[in-house]
Amino acid sequence: MKTLGLLETDTLYPDLLDEYRSYGNMFTQFFSRLGIPLEYRFYQVQQGELPQDIKECDAYLITGSKAGVYDDLPWIAPLQDWIRQAYAQHSKMIGICFGHQLLAHTLGGYAARSDKGWGIGVHTTRIEQRPSWLNDDLSHLRLIYSHRDQVLTLPPEARRLASSEFCENAAFYIDQRVLTFQGHPEFTVDYTQKLLPRRENCIGPELFREGMNTLAQPTDADTVGRWLAEFIRL
Repeated sequence: MKTLGLLETDTLYPDLLDEYRSYGNMFTQFFSRLGIPLEYRFYQVQQGELPQDIKECDAYLITGSKAGVYDDLPWIAPLQDWIRQAYAQHSKMIGICFGHQLLAHTLGGYAARSDKGWGIGVHTTRIEQRPSWLNDDLSHLRLIYSHRDQVLTLPPEARRLASSEFCENAAFYIDQRVLTFQGHPEFTVDYTQKLLPRRENCIGPELFREGMNTLAQPTDADTVGRWLAEFIRL
């Protein structure tokens, strides 16, 4: 059985801890619901925990975070150093939201606050390119989003997997080493409905209402979960 290392780069708001525990736990629940057998190791990156040996796990997933890649926080630079080492050793890495941005930013791309503002709710992107290992003919991808930072420039070796007018680099991959998504396959509608209202003033009431109304739409989260599992098994 493959082992997935969950690099947790945030803690949940206190009122969400009892029910959801952590972003890493949300991924274990997500994969379990899909019937995907994995073992897990958890790393609390904000507390300085990082894998000491790249071979500790078969693949690693960097979670979302309230932080930005540009923030002067003591745990970000060590994580970037670890990413460079893992990449050089051809370790498999997955990035979601902040993880997507940090992998791009660290491997030669650029992520920053977008002048397009917040993207929240269910967002549709079109599939641009797909890796050779991905046996799927899906043309569009719908996921739940919650972000205002974006990957503005891809790393030199990256290929754009999904894109939209609002989020040009919504997902990318680098051969069999890196797979990332700006959207959140692990987010449920219930969690999103509890998370986003605390950001309404920052988002703006009109955009907030529009985004919340999209949550009734179905998503392709399960498809992305199977893609992630396929990537881990490579």
